[in-house]
Amino acid sequence: MSTNRNQIDSNSTRNRSAISNGSWLLEGVDNRSALGRRYRDLCMSFADDLGGAASLNEPQRALVRQVAAVTVESEKLQAAIIRGEAVDAENLVRLNNLQARLVKQLDIKPKGQKPKRSLQDLLAEGAAA
Repeated sequence: MSTNRNQIDSNSTRNRSAISNGSWLLEGVDNRSALGRRYRDLCMSFADDLGGAASLNEPQRALVRQVAAVTVESEKLQAAIIRGEAVDAENLVRLNNLQARLVKQLDIKPKGQKPKRSLQDLLAEGAAA
């Protein structure tokens, strides 16, 4: 009988963290603030580019959150540049490089980009012509 109860308890949303349940993206962050909303929007957009949040595994979700956070920070520095404020250019470059590596690791393709054709596809096209 306890086995059945443990199975129910482990599946219950009440026994999971707010981050796992999706009610919070990051602990202690007010998702109603401008930066919180931007972060949430980026997370959803990146997840959609990968086939939707429901199709992501936990490491992918963690990477999506990380690339969204890096993107928000990069955008904050870019806004500071536009306002004429002094910005550490090296920090901006590092953030942009990190963002590019995370996007590559997630294999996020820009919208409208044609998929790369494999060598096998190219050979088949050449044989058909």
